[in-house]
Amino acid sequence: MRVTRVFTVLAAVALVGVACGDDSGTGIPSGVEIFTATLNGANEVPALPTPTTATGTATMTVLGNLLSWKVDAQDIENVSVGHIHLAVAGEPGGVIQDLTPTPGDYPTLTTIALGSLEVGDDILSAMRAGSTYVNIHTSDAANPDNNVPGDYPGGEIRGQLRKH
Repeated sequence: MRVTRVFTVLAAVALVGVACGDDSGTGIPSGVEIFTATLNGANEVPALPTPTTATGTATMTVLGNLLSWKVDAQDIENVSVGHIHLAVAGEPGGVIQDLTPTPGDYPTLTTIALGSLEVGDDILSAMRAGSTYVNIHTSDAANPDNNVPGDYPGGEIRGQLRKH
């Protein structure tokens, strides 16, 4: 699988950077950027009417224009879609990149989205400016729009992407 190879290559590059003693002091070779987000319901805008216990993390790596992502989540049901949105913390924003999570229920910590692709400079500039967030949406097809955990089509867990 190409995505697994990309993450393996990036991990190997980071390890080589550590072994070679890069100049940054982080163990990450120059040119590789890492962004992370902590996902939870408290970050949703507007606030969820019924709080969720679902949580997650998103890790994005950038090398040139290649964006790779890994999203892990737990205590979440009815995952339907997930995206990178354009907006600062506390504001809603439009979708700029689909993350294609695997639909389903995840009671334990599980990787729900893994991928990579070439993206435009506009997406990378927004990420570098701190103007993007990851949002995981849920939808209960049997009981739609009841605004309880597992049925937040507008997003159940969200986190602002931060560069490290």
